[in-house]
Amino acid sequence: MDMKKILHLIFGLSPTRVSIYITFAMLALYLFNIDGGLTLLNLPDKKWIDFIQDSRGSAEHTDQVVIAVVDTKSVDKYGRWPWSRDVIAKVVESLNDYYQVRTIGFDIVFSEPLDNHLKLARSYQDAFDKSGIEKTPDARAFMDQMKIMEKEEDGDAKLGKVFSKAKNVIHGYTFFNQKSVPYLSDKEVRKAQARLRTSAISKVEGYGKLKESLFVTEGYYPETTIRKISGRKPNMGFFTVRIDPEDGVVRQVESVIRVGKRFFPSLALQMLAHYLGSKIEISGDETGILEVRLGEKVLYPFRDGAFRINYKGPEGTFKHHSMYEIVERTIPVEELKGKMVLMGVTEVGILDLRVTPVGEAYAGVEVHANLLDNLLSDTYFRQDLRNDLITMALILFFGLLLGFAMPRMKFIYMVTMVTGLLVAYTFAHRYIVLEWYSWPSYFYVALTIFLSAVGVVSYMFFIADADKRFIQGAFQQYLSPAVITQLMDDPDMLQLGGEERVMTAMFSDVKGFSSISEQLTPNELVQLLNEYLTEMSDIILKYEGTVDKFEGDAIIAFFGAPVDFPDHATRAALVCLEMQNRLAEMRLQWKKEGRQELYHRIGINTGPMVVGNMGSSSRFDYTMMGNDVNLAARLEGVNKMYKNEILMSEKTYQACRETIDARELDMIRVMGIKEPVKIYEILGRIGEIDKHRQDAFKLYAQGLAQYRAQEWSLAEKSFKETLGLIPNDGPSSVFLERCFEYQKSPPPPNWDQVYVATSK
Repeated sequence: MDMKKILHLIFGLSPTRVSIYITFAMLALYLFNIDGGLTLLNLPDKKWIDFIQDSRGSAEHTDQVVIAVVDTKSVDKYGRWPWSRDVIAKVVESLNDYYQVRTIGFDIVFSEPLDNHLKLARSYQDAFDKSGIEKTPDARAFMDQMKIMEKEEDGDAKLGKVFSKAKNVIHGYTFFNQKSVPYLSDKEVRKAQARLRTSAISKVEGYGKLKESLFVTEGYYPETTIRKISGRKPNMGFFTVRIDPEDGVVRQVESVIRVGKRFFPSLALQMLAHYLGSKIEISGDETGILEVRLGEKVLYPFRDGAFRINYKGPEGTFKHHSMYEIVERTIPVEELKGKMVLMGVTEVGILDLRVTPVGEAYAGVEVHANLLDNLLSDTYFRQDLRNDLITMALILFFGLLLGFAMPRMKFIYMVTMVTGLLVAYTFAHRYIVLEWYSWPSYFYVALTIFLSAVGVVSYMFFIADADKRFIQGAFQQYLSPAVITQLMDDPDMLQLGGEERVMTAMFSDVKGFSSISEQLTPNELVQLLNEYLTEMSDIILKYEGTVDKFEGDAIIAFFGAPVDFPDHATRAALVCLEMQNRLAEMRLQWKKEGRQELYHRIGINTGPMVVGNMGSSSRFDYTMMGNDVNLAARLEGVNKMYKNEILMSEKTYQACRETIDARELDMIRVMGIKEPVKIYEILGRIGEIDKHRQDAFKLYAQGLAQYRAQEWSLAEKSFKETLGLIPNDGPSSVFLERCFEYQKSPPPPNWDQVYVATSK
């Protein structure tokens, strides 16, 4: 039992089933990895979305988000970062008092006191205390002045007052996981976490289930702005970003982090809530966060609370304003009035750089600007159940489509279809990403298309087409391409049995081959015969005939099976003419080479024949048989009697007379066939016979009529005149001899004008 039968028996395999199995395997893999556990399988999708965003360039974005930056111009004016707190205070005062911005968010954390001159003053006080000088009146007056100056020059306290007055400042902070801060005690961690309580999300629907969810990101140690600056009840939001571990790219930012039993918002979420004048509410369950609500605005993060950022362009897409220009108030008021301002650093050397889809050195503050834009305009990428359902539907659709369509196609159409689907889905997916802000999988769907196509083609090539390749290899030298195609499409034709149909049979044989073979060495004979048979069989195949067999120098062929051509008689006649012309050309070449020259005789007949696979169950031939087949063979031999090359029966002539010019030669009765047959010589295509030969053939027809009327002397004259025009005309010389014989010994009174052939 061959492999095809084994596979079909065990698995019931077929090209369609192969595609179905691949499709469901891809579907199972997608479902298994829907949580992203196999990160390498998710990376191609991420890279593809990166490419889409990067190739798009700058996209439409809100003008309500602007960035105030510590840049080169500001550093040149105020010195190296970090600056004195009074500079930051001036920036905040200018933004509020002059520009009247709506919301200020700090992508900066003031986690330590900064005023070094206060430390110096305190060291003087300590020195005075230790020396005892402070007991003198002058020393006490000096110490009092030092305390006044300390109070007046406390920049952290001044900045704290500015923030307390502003009421629209959102303080940024960052999270560290437990492994990053092993030197901290539990007490220090709890104290730091307690600083966040005033910023906790107050309303959480489904709190009991959500707090147990494993999907929400958990924070450990927050590094916040010191209380002297932020105040006792600051609005705070974390600006920690998520870095994909596979390639280090920032594609998403959490909107909510859980610390202990409380949930805390990000900097962007806090800024947007303040901008919209609403509170932050979330809802969720054990599967994670379901919604984030800001008044009437509803946001849909991924269940871990993260938003996939739709980057609106490369670095500088959102307007940057130097803090120096803000302090100096050189920017038009309308550029900032009523907007959200993100405070960050872009100066070279102190820049918070991130790798993003649209740049490998992207300022962190611009990441948050993109997120703010996305949340405000609802243009963040959705990754929800809808995307999963779309992806699964596309996997099923394309996999099943290819499985059912490809096995019925030619290979070129398969390639065209698969290429077309991949190209179409590529452009469609890009449109979905940019216009619908959805993120169905490109990789899984494209891989399904590719693997299904490869699976179907591989099965068809290695298993389903094995029989076809065998047929083609075994029969391409004997059958026309059309016949081979039919056999490959229906290998069951190679079974014993036959059918009766009207066809045209052809027999050809080389004149005097026995004597020629005696004059040649075996190698020379084989070479000469192979040249002859190759050229002649190529002509037969050219007209889509079937080479039945070679018998030495003889060629047996037929036309009209297994492909049923209605013009099979015409094809056979044209083959005879072309074989005759080609052999004449070959004789010229052989003569130049000093080799033997070959001549052949051909007989064709049209009629009902049985054609099919004849033989035993282990060995058979696709061949023909029947009385009309025998007649074709007899006509090939009858050529000898008329010194002719090509003969056909009247039935063949009637079938091809619209195309082929011929002359009637005689009415004969051949051995093994009782009924007399009218025979014709093929002369050429209609319109190709020159006038000289036409005149000769008219004389021949005249002589034949006189011959049948037993007007021997008149017939003799006509045949002599024919030979005068065509000296080597064999049929005329044959009939001339008959006229001589019948003048001496006339035929019987009941003569039926039929000549009896006494040999094959």
